[in-house]
Amino acid sequence: MKKNILCSALLIAICISLSNYAALAQNIDKEALTGTWVVEGTIMGDNGKGWVMPRKHSAPDCGKDHTVFYSDGNSKEVKYTSTCEPIEQTFQWELEDSKLILSKGDKSITWHLLSLENNQLKVGVQMRQNSEHKMYVAYRKQE
Repeated sequence: MKKNILCSALLIAICISLSNYAALAQNIDKEALTGTWVVEGTIMGDNGKGWVMPRKHSAPDCGKDHTVFYSDGNSKEVKYTSTCEPIEQTFQWELEDSKLILSKGDKSITWHLLSLENNQLKVGVQMRQNSEHKMYVAYRKQE
């Protein structure tokens, strides 16, 4: 009898833990992602919680590195050279639940969308395709 109660308590604890993990991810719609996003930095901590280590932009006197998501599914990443020339990489983006899939040709990367609050977007990026570990990055929407 004690064993059944212990197993039930353990099962309930696991279910609560998993539901809290699922609650961390937030549904974000396509319209909310459309626009220009400046890289703030890497989030230092576990599961996207912690402080943001500021990113050193390529050429801060010229402009901040950023990514633009257009409503038609196209996007571009912009970085500046030391002579203030923008280097642009274009790609396509697609939103699937709480995942943002960025692709160019046959290559793609998935951003796991954690939250979007007060114009700050937090995403988790897998370091390797099948890795459970993610690097979390914060972006700020430019107005």
